[in-house]
Amino acid sequence: MPIEQRIEHREGSFDIRRLGYSYLLPAALLLLCAIPFGPTGAAAPLIWLSLCAIEAHSGWKRALGYLISALLMLVVALGILPGGARIELLPPYSDAAGNTIYASFNPGKVVIAIAVVAFMVRQRCWLKRADLPYILAAMALPFLCGLAAIGLSPKFGIAIVVAAMVNLLVVCISEEGFFRWVLQRGAEELLGRWRWIAVLLVTAIFTLLHTGWAASPLALGLVAVAGFCYSLLWYLRRNFWACVLAHWGVNALHLFLLPYPLPG
Repeated sequence: MPIEQRIEHREGSFDIRRLGYSYLLPAALLLLCAIPFGPTGAAAPLIWLSLCAIEAHSGWKRALGYLISALLMLVVALGILPGGARIELLPPYSDAAGNTIYASFNPGKVVIAIAVVAFMVRQRCWLKRADLPYILAAMALPFLCGLAAIGLSPKFGIAIVVAAMVNLLVVCISEEGFFRWVLQRGAEELLGRWRWIAVLLVTAIFTLLHTGWAASPLALGLVAVAGFCYSLLWYLRRNFWACVLAHWGVNALHLFLLPYPLPG
């Protein structure tokens, strides 16, 4: 074999091995999510690969990656696939003030969160110290609005602590992966220099998808304030983990200090 062909052969082999290590091996490991969660868990490598496809392409292929990622996450989060039934970890917390908090999780959101974390590690997307003041501001505004609108209701219990941890590791990571990394980024790229419109657009979608949980105009208004803060934080800082922490901070303050759920 001529030298040139041997070089091309070695380069081709290297590319195949790199493809295996970069995509196929992580996807195979993520497929292990199918063991506890069945078909819902089998979506983890598909979500991860669709997120990778966004970064690897441009033009219509990148747009298609956004669309596929959004649809996969939505289907999995809504529990449409087998294995998506909510799992209760502890008996719920309840008190005389009418607070009820469930220590449970949505398996679909667990699967999304695992895929998103694996992807963010690959991207080397980390939190920055300069993000901290913006995170605190994004936490403070929804909390103060909630405090003014529905008052203080401090509470504590093991179920609340577990619910707060599930909220951080499952709810906030999966929702910010969907709303910020996929929807808002995709909308920004579509809108170009008008990308600020994506802040309002994604806030509206965020509020709409919470209508089953926030069943009154007051509750939806508070959800909209929180969603706007997360969207604005992304617009200003473009840091995924900053949005996750702000989202979790608001939810944790709600769990421990405000009436829960929001008055309907």
